[in-house]
Amino acid sequence: METSVSRYDFAPITGSETTPEGYLRVWCRAARSGTQLYRRADGSQVREYRPPEEVSNPDSLSTFGMKPATWGHPPVLLDSANTKQFQVGYSGSQVRYNDGFVEVALVVTDADAIEKIKRKDATEVSAGYKVDFDPTPGITPEGEEYAGIQRNIRVNHIAIVPRGRAGPEVRLLLDRMDAADAVAAFPEHEMAPQSSSTASPVMATVKLDGLEIDLPAEAASAVQSYSRDMGRQLQALTTERDELATKLDSLQADFDALAYDKEAVEGRADALEEQLAASDTRIDTAELDQLVAERLATLQRLAPAFAEDFKFDGIDDESLYVQAFENLTGSAPREDAEPAYIQGVVEGILVARADEEGDEEGGDPEDDSAEGDEETKEDADSDRADSTTTLRDALKGAGHSTANPIAAYRSRTVDAWKRPLTATK
Repeated sequence: METSVSRYDFAPITGSETTPEGYLRVWCRAARSGTQLYRRADGSQVREYRPPEEVSNPDSLSTFGMKPATWGHPPVLLDSANTKQFQVGYSGSQVRYNDGFVEVALVVTDADAIEKIKRKDATEVSAGYKVDFDPTPGITPEGEEYAGIQRNIRVNHIAIVPRGRAGPEVRLLLDRMDAADAVAAFPEHEMAPQSSSTASPVMATVKLDGLEIDLPAEAASAVQSYSRDMGRQLQALTTERDELATKLDSLQADFDALAYDKEAVEGRADALEEQLAASDTRIDTAELDQLVAERLATLQRLAPAFAEDFKFDGIDDESLYVQAFENLTGSAPREDAEPAYIQGVVEGILVARADEEGDEEGGDPEDDSAEGDEETKEDADSDRADSTTTLRDALKGAGHSTANPIAAYRSRTVDAWKRPLTATK
């Protein structure tokens, strides 16, 4: 069942200018759509819903234009009999509904009221109106609960009220009813600003985590400002978190790619190891026999240059020839001496020693006959000629050629081990 009740909206003055006549024109939002919080006579609060279609209804909007402007709410609704007593101006004829608000201009003609507005003694307007109240509870499209709906809004007057500012960041308690169907009157002797010791605190409603709380305007402004700052910080942290999450996903993708590449490389390495293990790396038997024969021949040739207990194990042929050179000549070969030259000198000395030993054995008259001596000499000459072949090849490879290698060899190697050679240091 709908009942007719009085309601009052509070909203800040948003701007002003002085007309050529000295009047003050101010702009304000006189009403808005949505839920409104009211305080009943017993002190309890109730939320009422003012649908946008009701606030924007042309029949309702038309009642905001050309209505008396008063200083504070009069004790009764205005009519032709009492308007002159309370009026300090009037509302303009241009009224519009914009983004949930009813916007209208007031022209203040009273000099005292103009002065108080300029001094900021009054910074808000409060529309007084009658509505048909439907007590059916429900939920708005935005999800807010309400205890009833306001319909057929009809404005009676627009009051200029000396209330403190809460700032544009706080949603003030725009609709308020101090007592059921009662208005707050400002008699003439109270039109001056109230002292801070007697004035009632300006209340404002802030919404925190879905809970609406009434606080003094200054406290509400601080809370709302803090909440807004926290919201910005939270948004910045959320953005930073999202960016870090994106970077982490990218790094994870790179890590996964590297892990995949590592597994692929390890797989290839394992495959190569298997191939090596499966490959036949054995040396051919004939090749092995040839290597052994060559090694034994080298050791037999060089054996006279070393002591009987010398261990040849683990020493390559080139190093053996260098050691043999030093043993035979008493000094190490020059660092720039070619291996072939060193080999030729060593073999030449060994051949010379063998020839001397053969000559000494062949000159013994008690052991051999003359014929035997002649044969031995011929055999020795033949062996000597064969044994010097390697030396001649080595000397030619080392760049030391002669016109007659055999004659040169005989003239230089008989006592070669007694004097320094050109290959020594």
